[in-house]
Amino acid sequence: MALSDAAHQRSPIRVLQVITSLGIGGAERLVVSAARGLSAPRFEHAICCLAERGPLAAEAEAAAVPVFCVDEFPGLRHPFAFARLIRIIRAFRPTIVHTHLQSANLYGRLAARLARVPVVVATEHNVYVGKAHRYVLVERFLARMTDAMIAVSGPVRQFLSVQLALPPSTIRVIHNGVAKSAPTPSGLAELRERLGTDGSTVAIRLGTVASLTAKKGHEVLLRAVARLQGNGIVCSLVVAGEGPDRPRLESLSQRLGVSTHVHFLGHVPHPADVLDAIDVFVLPSLVEGLPLALLEAMYAGRACVATAVGGVPEVIRSGDNGLLVPPGDEAALAEAISTLVRSVDLRRRLGVAARQAIEDGFTEARYLESLTALYLELAEPHVRTPHPLHSPTPQPRT
Repeated sequence: MALSDAAHQRSPIRVLQVITSLGIGGAERLVVSAARGLSAPRFEHAICCLAERGPLAAEAEAAAVPVFCVDEFPGLRHPFAFARLIRIIRAFRPTIVHTHLQSANLYGRLAARLARVPVVVATEHNVYVGKAHRYVLVERFLARMTDAMIAVSGPVRQFLSVQLALPPSTIRVIHNGVAKSAPTPSGLAELRERLGTDGSTVAIRLGTVASLTAKKGHEVLLRAVARLQGNGIVCSLVVAGEGPDRPRLESLSQRLGVSTHVHFLGHVPHPADVLDAIDVFVLPSLVEGLPLALLEAMYAGRACVATAVGGVPEVIRSGDNGLLVPPGDEAALAEAISTLVRSVDLRRRLGVAARQAIEDGFTEARYLESLTALYLELAEPHVRTPHPLHSPTPQPRT
């Protein structure tokens, strides 16, 4: 049998992605992207959620990707949940377990090793400051049991290197990537109706897409909008996303006197609808890894103002394909927005360069290509030509 024929007949590499849930977030969307994009005959994917399935589970299952759920958060309070996680892993019989985000990185890796999974991979998506020392010690222990540590950007790798006491060279960088997405006619029509006619009475329409949590810096953005209004520049602001900070932010917008032109949309199924309806995308985050919302806005050709945190400076070159400001600085943020208000040509130039930057290195195709290369490298010693009586994988009960 020729070598190419033997390779063709090999069993697919089974990969189990483990994450807290498939809620609305960048890491969650990347998990679905990998499971959907890396398919047969080379790969067989499944996803395991710890606490709950989440709204993106339906999207994964529509692509024929099984989604299993432990239904309780593993830990000291739920020891049987951890046992269920191990059973799910053993039933799927993966060659690779790939964990994401803090909790899944902890429990998922430990369960994978107890289930004797050949290859364990973990991705760090964020910079977690103020982490309890006991968790740092556990993660240092788990890092020695991990076949590949992935960071989504160079700054995340540097942070992880210090936290885990590992040489940076031992941590791989695989940049997040996004696919081009067009607005939906129905969604765009509904959004424009919700926004009404305030676009005709304002200088510019700003937009942001992020979970409403303190680390995303929405308060700084609202204060910047109020500062601009005080200087005679009235901006409309579209805030897409949901989270625990929403009541506080809505109250703040009223106290600042900008609530008339601030639209809290909640969760928007298709962010492309929001991007099509705005002039400038703003990312005021205080901490980040490499935010998908920013990459999507750039791919949509929007001029972007973002804080210089995490991996953001790896994709935005200030003045070339976007504008960067220090995190937490409402005056600098207001000034950057004001610069874009004054020049339609600058907005257009930055938008064109932003789209090119994504095409050059931050597409979903590039992300999947990098992940494929890593999986093949790690799994090669563990993949065998299937036996003629090879039976299907048993499906776990959850």
